[in-house]
Amino acid sequence: MYLIIFILSCILNIVLLVLYIHSRNSYHLLMRKNLQKESKADMLVDQVTLDSAISDNDKEQKLIQTLRELMEQQQLYLDTELNIHKLAKAAGTNKNTLSHTINKCFDMNFASFINSYRIREAIRLLDNTEYRNYKIEAIGEMCGFGNRQAFHSAFKKEMGITPTHFRNISKNMAK
Repeated sequence: MYLIIFILSCILNIVLLVLYIHSRNSYHLLMRKNLQKESKADMLVDQVTLDSAISDNDKEQKLIQTLRELMEQQQLYLDTELNIHKLAKAAGTNKNTLSHTINKCFDMNFASFINSYRIREAIRLLDNTEYRNYKIEAIGEMCGFGNRQAFHSAFKKEMGITPTHFRNISKNMAK
C-alpha cells in the first residue's frame, strides 16, 4: 500500500515538475516576444517620423517631433495627472489635432500612447537591480500610473504578463 502511494506521489511530482518547466519556458518565450514587439514599436515610431519628414504636412511633422521630445526628453508621461488637454497645451496644439495625430501616426489612442511610454519605463525599472526591492505599486507610481490596478491592466495588456511575472522572469534571466 505504501509503495503504491509512493509511486503515485513520484509520478505526480514528475508531472508537476514538467508542467512547471513548461510554464516557465512559456513565460520566457512570451517575454522575449513582447520585448521584440517593443523593439518593433520603436522602429515603427522611427518610421513614422521618417515618413512624416517626407510628408507635405509640416504641422503634423512638427507635432510628432514635439510629442517625441515631450515624452522622451521631458518625460511628461511620468505625471500621474497627465491628460490630453495638458499634453495638447504643452505641444502647442488643441486636443482634437493631438488626438487625430496620435491616432493617425501612431495607430493608437491617447491612453495607449501614454501607457506605452509608461510601460517602457516600468520595464526599465523592473529589469534594473537597483529597484528590485521596490513594491510593484511603487514602480507603477514612478512610471506615472495613478493606481496599482491601472498599472497592472496596462502592463498585462501591453506585455501579456503581469509586472510581478515580468520581474520574476527578469530575475531568473539575470542569473
